[in-house]
Amino acid sequence: MKVFHLSHTDLDGYGCQFIAKEFFSHITFYNANYGREVLVRLNNILDSIAHSNVQNAQELLNAKFGKTSKNPQKSTKTEEKYLVLITDLNLTLSEANLLYQRIGELKIAGFDVEILLLDHHISGQECANKYDWYHLDSTRCASKITFETLKELYTLLNPTRLEWITHLSEMINSVDIWLEDGYKFDFGKVAMGAISGSFELNRFMFDEEHRDYKFAIIESMKDFLESPNGEVEFDNNLYMIKKRALGGDPKTQTMDTITSNAQVELLSAKKQLCTITYDDKKGFLSYSMGGISVLANLFLKCNPEYDFYLDVNPRGNISLRANGNCDVSLMSKELFNGGGHKNASGGKIEGFKESFAYGDIKTQVEYILNQHKESL
Repeated sequence: MKVFHLSHTDLDGYGCQFIAKEFFSHITFYNANYGREVLVRLNNILDSIAHSNVQNAQELLNAKFGKTSKNPQKSTKTEEKYLVLITDLNLTLSEANLLYQRIGELKIAGFDVEILLLDHHISGQECANKYDWYHLDSTRCASKITFETLKELYTLLNPTRLEWITHLSEMINSVDIWLEDGYKFDFGKVAMGAISGSFELNRFMFDEEHRDYKFAIIESMKDFLESPNGEVEFDNNLYMIKKRALGGDPKTQTMDTITSNAQVELLSAKKQLCTITYDDKKGFLSYSMGGISVLANLFLKCNPEYDFYLDVNPRGNISLRANGNCDVSLMSKELFNGGGHKNASGGKIEGFKESFAYGDIKTQVEYILNQHKESL
């Protein structure tokens, strides 16, 4: 069975995913922070399922547009099973209706797919009343609901981790629904801050690595959770843990150096996807990295074939850096109504449309670059 798991972006949300991977070998993770991103991620999941089988994908189009299959006598039901798992996110009724509709289309096309939503936000009561796959329990956090539900339905991949995962879910439960007398409540407060503060790897540029980084921090809690003064020990060691999780040497490297090195290594692996051109200059485009001075200069130093580095933030503001081979002040003035210095400038994309997909951002930037090219 292939599992597609959408969850929230806090300790409880990532806790659900950390727990889920203990039960499933084939699981793909997605995260959303409410608002429009929820529907975007749900559509990403459903599209991935729909495109996983070419024959079934054609049947899906037929079902969606009311067309009859050319070979109706031949069953197209796939042997692969799919589970759409949603945790720590309450859907609006319109989101739930759309999800139910699209799952129905997949089933008609022959996909064996089910939904399981596990949440504790009372604002989802209307959806829970309408759909039997929408499980709502406001007395437990989502991580505890996820653990106890999956434990009833599936088998742990490694039974020796049962005690640790049980304690983890109890700790998250205490802090997430604020039970001050609950199990390891004070540890939970440190854990909550550790996850919310682990922003060194950008979620939009490094989705998988960002999540794995948080998983590494959660896994490290195992060494401290049962200690008498565990929350203090974990708090004192957290900076070293994060440095190691990012691949650095805590004793010889600063966090800034470790983070920059990790980011540059990850960005360098995305050259084919992220390369743009301005006149005869070669550039690298990133999204929502923020504070790029150290990062951009290190990237350009490590990748001398690039002449400039451009980062766009969620509001359409742009930051430009160069290594002496490109006048980014002129580039910013010509393209983004901005300016600055030859090697460091800024500006803004007029009419910018925020997106949760890197491809959408690159399309907008390339449109501006192409317009400039055509005007020459």
